[in-house]
Amino acid sequence: MLNKLVILLIQMVEIYSFMLLAWVIGSWFPRFTITKFFQFLDQVVKPYVSIFRSVIPPLGGFDFSVIVAFIVLHLVSDILRVLGSKLI
Repeated sequence: MLNKLVILLIQMVEIYSFMLLAWVIGSWFPRFTITKFFQFLDQVVKPYVSIFRSVIPPLGGFDFSVIVAFIVLHLVSDILRVLGSKLI
């Protein structure tokens, strides 16, 4: 039972990673940012990214906080995979 919960959490982290990627790519296209889909992504992803933006401000016009956000999601996924493998 607990192993299924870990698998579900891993899948949720992966879905959130794809949402973050779509948000980043969508932000490059001004016409896309006015769509309902992008506004939904913005509401879901922006609070998470803002955690890292408060620590890592944009440098020279580049926002490195998104990269750190991806790294943290990847680390969480790896930790969950290790936890899941120990439960088997």
